[in-house]
Amino acid sequence: MKRRHLLQSSAALAALAGFGWSPRMARAAAGERKFLFLFASGAWDSTFLDPKHDSSYVDMNANTASIRTNGLTYTGGADLPSATRFFDSWGSRTAIVRGIDAHSVGHDSGRKLTLTGTSASSYPDWGTLLADAGSGDYPLPHLVFSGPVFPGTRGGAVVRAGGGTLLDLIDGSLSGRADAPAPALDQVSDAMVDDYVYQQVASFAAQRGALPGVGRVRSEALLDNTERAMEIEGRRFEAGLDDLGSSLADQAIKATELMRLGLSRTAMIGIPGGWDTHGDNTPQTPQWDDLYDALDQLMLHLAITPGLATRWLIDEVVVVCLSEFGRTPGFNGSGGKDHWPYNSALVVGSGVRGNQVVGATDDALIGVPIDFGTGQPSSSGDLLGSEHLGTALLELGGLDPARHLPGVQVLDALLA
Repeated sequence: MKRRHLLQSSAALAALAGFGWSPRMARAAAGERKFLFLFASGAWDSTFLDPKHDSSYVDMNANTASIRTNGLTYTGGADLPSATRFFDSWGSRTAIVRGIDAHSVGHDSGRKLTLTGTSASSYPDWGTLLADAGSGDYPLPHLVFSGPVFPGTRGGAVVRAGGGTLLDLIDGSLSGRADAPAPALDQVSDAMVDDYVYQQVASFAAQRGALPGVGRVRSEALLDNTERAMEIEGRRFEAGLDDLGSSLADQAIKATELMRLGLSRTAMIGIPGGWDTHGDNTPQTPQWDDLYDALDQLMLHLAITPGLATRWLIDEVVVVCLSEFGRTPGFNGSGGKDHWPYNSALVVGSGVRGNQVVGATDDALIGVPIDFGTGQPSSSGDLLGSEHLGTALLELGGLDPARHLPGVQVLDALLA
């Protein structure tokens, strides 16, 4: 962060404080876990988390091998150095979930079912629900940098950070790029305008406060949104919001910094790469290695950064890596792999029972029944679906899964 930006933003904060306004830094509920979702749109090859090098039914990418680190087995090898580095460093906090039935092999429906557990259009995805139904109050509840989002009936919790326009809209600088640009105000004048608007909105809300119904609700929402906008603008220097960075690691670290500052509870970031590898499956190997490299950088940042309510941020954040479904066991005629309903996921961080594989597939990459308490195959168990992984995430987030997805069993084996 350039010193000039820091000083300008600090001056803005001081000016606002002089008018009697200060940021509410305790919006986040103490001890409430934060969630970062990383999503590979297009459908990744799940054998990188569920290696089948000894199966005659499954084709594995060249120059890969099955690697075991404590209780975890994964696909590694000479072309995947970041995989071994990640699992060696962070395996104790990592669970691999296998044999997840996505209930679909269509991209749109697969994303919806994987991220919500249902096809109902009114139901929000896990990130939106966790941000909206938690006990905290966040200015940027579910921050979507990129990747899919299904707000359902909770659209007020979703904030899109992509495109670089979020802060420009909040601080008004977007008007400077209009066909008839508006003049830019200096920091002190801008702070005076912010305070005047805030006072007018507060006065309006106070007059409507005694009235029942829509008028009161709208006035309270207007006041709250104005206050949140002022907080985000005032604290932009603190979170480094002016320089998001473009790599997966940069954006992931930025998302967790917003969580550390109590500005967001959840975030979604799309994992770069062309994952829909029908014509050639070889790009999956470097894309997986890039993902592990970004995860390694992220976890190191979390391990050395103080948390909002814990000593270190790594004890407060859950990282969930997903895709809409998997890819077929065998190569097609073009050396690619097509759509397959059974998938795997990676869950890392706070509250996760690490060094373990939860769920399983057979030699043909088909999910098998498991005991939801142990996560191990069981003839008397049940098949694992995306909805069961979701209820475990809700449980980790302090929500009651039975309230949001009644009748859906929780994947207790994932929970520490």
